Amino acid sequence: MPKHPHIRAAMSDRGSCSTSEETSELLPGLPDDVAALVLARLPRSLLLNLKSVCKAWKNALAQPFVADARAKLGCVEEWIYVQSWNSVTGKVSWWAFDWQTGKWLCLPKVPCKRGMSSEVFGRASAVLNGKLFVMGGKAGESGPTLRDLFVYCPLGNKWSRGTSMIDTRHSPLVSVLRGKLYVLGGFDWNNQRMHASEVYDSETDEWKAVGNTGHPHLPAPQWYKKDWRPEWQDIVLHNSSYFCSYTEANGRAFVKEYDPETGNWKSRKPKLKALLRYGLSTVLAGKLHTVDWASGRVRVADTSGMGWIPMRQIQGLPWVQIWRANPQMVGLGTSLFVVKRGLQIITIDVSKVDSGEVLRFWNAPTGPGVNDEEVLRCQVLGL
Repeated sequence: MPKHPHIRAAMSDRGSCSTSEETSELLPGLPDDVAALVLARLPRSLLLNLKSVCKAWKNALAQPFVADARAKLGCVEEWIYVQSWNSVTGKVSWWAFDWQTGKWLCLPKVPCKRGMSSEVFGRASAVLNGKLFVMGGKAGESGPTLRDLFVYCPLGNKWSRGTSMIDTRHSPLVSVLRGKLYVLGGFDWNNQRMHASEVYDSETDEWKAVGNTGHPHLPAPQWYKKDWRPEWQDIVLHNSSYFCSYTEANGRAFVKEYDPETGNWKSRKPKLKALLRYGLSTVLAGKLHTVDWASGRVRVADTSGMGWIPMRQIQGLPWVQIWRANPQMVGLGTSLFVVKRGLQIITIDVSKVDSGEVLRFWNAPTGPGVNDEEVLRCQVLGL
């Protein structure tokens, strides 16, 4: 059995799970290395609760070894993380949804500067190396823009401050390409479009300026207004291609692809405008899936990415009502998860479209004001 010095080091100041001072094992009768592997294999929904058993388990489960072991053992579980804004209270929140148990978890509030009373809108977010990165933003409708970076660790269920960006901005385009985090453009404190862009390297913990020639002319966002929806969508394919579909103020629709090597945006062929026209897109099993609201179908991009393969019409789904509820969509397993106002979730199992058993409706979290939660962003984070 391989030894894990970092597990042993974490145990040195741990306290014991037993009242006996002579007992120091995580699990009586098992070496700590083996016991840590046992704990790592447990369902993800139990890990946070197990940390409260004793100090020894809390320290052990906080180690990076746990995430590494779960990946090697093939027991990684993916949850959906949702950023929402309550149109009544004005509060911005983050939620985690365990689709295997149907349970919700409200995350701790993202930290902010001392004395800042306004909610921060337009924070960009992305998943990198098993953690949730949240950056930038604007404090209220007329407040300053920020360059802060906060990192959420699912093992500890807490936020930590990271290295701040070079420039302040809100509502930029964000993508993870080839293991690096790109923050492209955005808006300044006066909602004027920015072209300055940067990339974050998690190995060096540094930000560097990158090119952003031909950046999409996105309209200024209005996150703090009910029923407002962004006029753009962005998709990452194969961890290397980043597309943005958007509509300019004159109503013209465009699709552009960003090249991280040159820092240039280039226009793509018109057929990819379906990203915008059909309304809602995500990547599932490495393929681009798009909801066609007009016909009630899910379309899958063909291997060239230049055309669409229509699937059978899905019956019994109130497409128009869903679209009016400002939904976001992510792909997990064989299903598309559509998250709409009130944190209501509908799953579409694309592997069962032909059999007709494709839909499942999930319960929203309980509590006052949940029905007023507007969905801003969805991410998938595995542990």
